[in-house]
Order: sequence, then structure tokens, then C-alpha cells
Amino acid sequence: MPLYLAFLWHMHQPYYILSGRASLPWVRLHAIKNYLHMAELLRDYPRIHATFNLVPCLLEQIIAYLDGSISDRHLDLSREGQWSPQEGRYLLANFFNVGEERIRVYPRYYELWQLRKKGHPFSDHDLRDLVAWFNLAWIDSRWLEKDEVLRSLVEKGRGFTAAEVEAILTKQMEMMERIIPLYRELEEGGQVELTTSPYYHPILPLLVDSRSAGEASPELQVPPFSHPEDAAEQIRRALEFHRLTFGQEPAGLWPPEGAVGEEVLPLLAGKIKWVASDEEVLAKSLGTAIERDEERRVIDPQLLYQPYLLENAPSLAIVFRDLYLSDQIGFVYENWPPKSAAEDLVARLHHIKESLPEDGRPYLVSIILDGENPWSKYEDNGDPFLRHLYSLLSQEEEIQTVTVSDYLAQHQPQEKIGHLFTGSWIDHNLETWIGEPVQNRAWEYLSRTREALLSWQRDYAPADIETMGRAWQEIYAAEGSDWFWWYCSRNESPEEAILDKIFRGHLANVFTLMGVPLPDWLKEPIQQPH
Repeated sequence: MPLYLAFLWHMHQPYYILSGRASLPWVRLHAIKNYLHMAELLRDYPRIHATFNLVPCLLEQIIAYLDGSISDRHLDLSREGQWSPQEGRYLLANFFNVGEERIRVYPRYYELWQLRKKGHPFSDHDLRDLVAWFNLAWIDSRWLEKDEVLRSLVEKGRGFTAAEVEAILTKQMEMMERIIPLYRELEEGGQVELTTSPYYHPILPLLVDSRSAGEASPELQVPPFSHPEDAAEQIRRALEFHRLTFGQEPAGLWPPEGAVGEEVLPLLAGKIKWVASDEEVLAKSLGTAIERDEERRVIDPQLLYQPYLLENAPSLAIVFRDLYLSDQIGFVYENWPPKSAAEDLVARLHHIKESLPEDGRPYLVSIILDGENPWSKYEDNGDPFLRHLYSLLSQEEEIQTVTVSDYLAQHQPQEKIGHLFTGSWIDHNLETWIGEPVQNRAWEYLSRTREALLSWQRDYAPADIETMGRAWQEIYAAEGSDWFWWYCSRNESPEEAILDKIFRGHLANVFTLMGVPLPDWLKEPIQQPH
């Protein structure tokens, strides 16, 4: 019996669309750097099977770029022929945001970077070269090599024209057009399973009842918020969107941030076949520790390396990720030579197989992590590491990669969990999204806005159903996990002010749609940037 291995790559970006515009460019840039690359790379290794979790609000934004209904400031400025002094300062502040290692690869880009460090004034020609290199450097390097137009522009290096910048942007859209069809093709061919998350990536237990955070953190002070109907609607919208986009219902669902608990089970049972979470949530659910030795190997591997059934949702299976192996890929192997990192991971998988009892049971290792974020610090966007890893695993007879659904179709869970602990993949609690004063203020603003919408809906019974639907969509977008993540004091971003503006903007749009004045408490930032 081989050791089964399930990769789940979670693809997600916040819902940046506000009033018909993407406030930040990261959906577009990760699309040309990661989302297409991860699928094209896997296609080169047909023996490797994997699960990709594609969040609906991410896919919606990709589609919106392609149909021309949204743009972003980076994209708009890239299309300008010349720039005002203020726009030039914006380019200098933002168009080196690729990473120094990537900048150094290209002589002209590195030259511009050095000029900025020295405070050298930039001409329009310098700014156009900067715009060109920013948009080129974000593109997957394999495309820069294989595409004739892109390769010629890389070789040209400097003196770009506005038409050549437009050619780069056109290639970006061509790449984005391939993403959804390729994932669908890989699923239809049986190599990939596609799963979903609640539409705007909310923390499900907190939507159902914010007090659920108290199971892991009894002393945590949280504002009241209990709207299981919103959680149900986020799930319903996700399942419908996935079906319309990929032609079939997803069998699996990744609860955002791995956040699960007993309170969410009634919303999932009967709608999907499996979910996933973190090993620390499993340990808390079983009332035991998952101990590791000095080499960080699980001492009692049978506990972790199997799926479970849920006593209060008998039709629903749950798998739990190996936290250590997932974090090795997410945060550690980036500092290793790619070949050594891949060999270390495969060696650890072999040790797991050797440590399991030879009882004929089909054990499953789940490695689950973000599919776009880790690779920025890896050599060449993680491509050498993943190719070494997939190549090694393709030659293995004792380790077999599977999608979660394919595994469950052949091997039903044997053990049950009586009570599913409420927690996430971050320290098995929900403190990253609620409990601090600033986070709680955001939840209170969300609650006030939602109550105002309910009151308006109840008292005025507006005939304009479309307006009502748009207002509720703003509420659901504001329930996304990302805003509360960045309000956490442990997380910092140079874009905190923009993220705060997006969150408050969704709430402000509700009042605008109702035709009532914006309340004063919503006009000021919830948090001053770090």
C-alpha cells in the first residue's frame, strides 16, 4: 500500500473591486506570475495529481479584467504616454515592487533601481522603461522565454515605446484568458480537482456567531455578530459560481483560513463531500496532542495521516494538513537550494511511510498552503523547486499523489470526530480576525451597516430589487477575512490605508445605495497605518 499524498494549493486575493475599479493590482499581477504558472507546471508532470482551491471572488476579478469592466491604477498609468510629476512619483514608489532579486536579473531595471536610490531625476523615457520592466518582471519567466514578442522586448532592454508597453499589457491579458480554461481542462482530464471557498472568503465560524471565538480564547472580548444566514449565502453563491464557471459542482471546500467548528457543520452537510483544516484543530478536537520528535516528525502518525468523519455531519469528511510540511514549503524551503529542498520533503514523506504501521490501511498526508504567496522568495518563482519535487514524486512507487476526492472515492474514513473544535490554521484560534479593539470596531461598523440595511429593507420595502441585491453584495464583500486580517496588530502592510478604505468603501456603498447620508463614524479611518 503506497503512502497517499494530497497537495491543496489555495488561490486567493481580497476582493479589491470598489465602485467598478480594482483598488490594487495584485489579482492581475499574480495571474500572470502564479495562477497560470502553477497549472502549466503541473501539466508537465501528468503523474502528479493535485487539488486547487479557487476562491470565487478571485475568479470574478480575473473575469472582470478580461471583459474590460475593471482596471487598476497601475494598469491605467502603464497605458499613459507621459506622466505628471505626481504620477511620476507614484511610478517611482510602486513600480519597483517586484523584489530586488527579480530586479537584478534585468540590467536596465537594475540600473533604474540604482538611479532611484541615488535620487536621480527620471525622464519620460526612464519612466516608460520603468513601466515596461515592472510589467515584464511580473510575468512568469517561462513566458518571457517562449513568447516571441516578450522575448524580443526583454532582449531590447531599453528605449521602449508606448506601443511596446501596450504589447506587454496585451500579452498579460492573453495569459489571463488561459487560466480558467486550463484549470477546467486539467480537471476534465482527471489530473486536478477544483474546489471552492465561501464567495468573499469570510471566516465562517465568526459569521455564524462571533462568540465561537471563545472556544479557543475564553478571555477574548468580541462584539456580537451572529448571522448564519450570511454564511449560508456565501456558501450558496460560491457553489453556484463554481458550477457556472467549471461546469460541475465542487466536491470539496476550503473554509477560509482553515476556520471550522461545530457551528458551521449544518451549513456544509449535504452540500459538499469534504472540507479541510489544520492539524492543531484536529488535536483540539480529539483532546490530545500531536507530538513531534526533535526532527519535527509526528510521533503517532496514525492520528494525523487519515481522513475523519464528523459525528454531527455524517456525510461530510474532513482532512487535516500536516502543519510542519506545509510551513516548510510556505516559509522555510525558500532559503534552501531547490534540489535539496525537494529531496528533503520527499525524504520526510518516506520517513512518514516507514513510521506508519503495516496494517494495510491507506494513510493520507495532506499538504495545504497558499498557492501564490510563497514563491516570491524562491528562486525563479518556485519553478526549480516544484519541478524537482514533481519529478522526484513522478518516479516514486511508494508515494502516490492524489486529489482528495479521488482518495475518498476509494478509501472511506474509518474514524469519527465527536466535536469539531472551533479554530483556524493560525494557532488553532480566531484571534487574527477578531478580539483586538481595531478589529472589533470593524465588526461593529459591519454590524451597524447591516442593521441599517435590514431596517431600510423592512420599512421601505423598495421595489428596486437590483439595488437591494447590490447593497447586500457590499455587505458580503465586507465580511471577507482579509480586512480583519490587516486590522490585526501582528500584520502590517504598506497598503493598510488602502485596505481600510476598501472595507469602509463597501460599507459606505450600502448607505449610498439606500440614498441616505453617510454616517460620520464611517468617514474616518478605522485604524491609523503602522
